[in-house]
Amino acid sequence: KIFVLFLILHIIGKENIFVEESAKVEFATLNAQEGPIYIGKDCQIMENAAIRGPFSMLDKSVIKMCAKIYGPVSLGPACKVGGEVEDCVFIGYSNKAHDGYFGNSVLGEWCNIGADSNTSNLKNTYDNIKLWSIEHSTFEPTGVIFCGTIMADHAKCGIIMNANMSHRMHEMTTQRVSSDEPVFGPQYPNVCSGAINSVLPSIVLSCGVNG
Repeated sequence: KIFVLFLILHIIGKENIFVEESAKVEFATLNAQEGPIYIGKDCQIMENAAIRGPFSMLDKSVIKMCAKIYGPVSLGPACKVGGEVEDCVFIGYSNKAHDGYFGNSVLGEWCNIGADSNTSNLKNTYDNIKLWSIEHSTFEPTGVIFCGTIMADHAKCGIIMNANMSHRMHEMTTQRVSSDEPVFGPQYPNVCSGAINSVLPSIVLSCGVNG
């Protein structure tokens, strides 16, 4: 059931949309033809945002004005998202509040993306993308051609950061603009560290499936 129908500008596939009673959807477009849309408690979707399912956002998350969301996208609690986002997972308490493209990417908890930052998610050669295998200590093919940035918990990046495809940001690091090396955290190996390691295998399958 849609409780805030009077505030929504366009709805497609309303039978696949559920908005919690305390959420606010203000003159946005929701398209659930290709997958369901769930909007959690105390969430807010601002004016002129456009969302295509499948999509879910948990309690107290915010979609900024004019954001473009292409599912599948999953936002954990208390995330703030703007710009263009496609095929991504935000674990929770993370922000990408400004313009810029993030696709086929995973953000851990308490991450922050600076304004006008972008991810690359495709090789110019359209080759299969490789990721670091913790188990085998080598790069192994993912089986997909789309794979963006993977950020461990508490990782940050400054404004206008441009990340290569399958880029890894270590836990508790801050990224230079247009660089592959973290400013802090050289003691970490060249792989994701922290809590996100335990969820990485399943997330890679969900975030890189469009190959």
